[in-house]
Amino acid sequence: MAKERIAKTLVILEEAEVRQMLAVAQRNDSQEIYRFVTQVIAKKVEEALRRRCG
Repeated sequence: MAKERIAKTLVILEEAEVRQMLAVAQRNDSQEIYRFVTQVIAKKVEEALRRRCG
């Protein structure tokens, strides 16, 4: 059941997160981009799961 819930989770970024992502992308460091995106997405998915399961 958890996989289905994650698969149907829509991740919406806040304006500040989008601005940060664009700034990171402009530096053209693939590891930094990966780290940043992973952190942001992980945080958003965790928040969504807490709302659904909590």
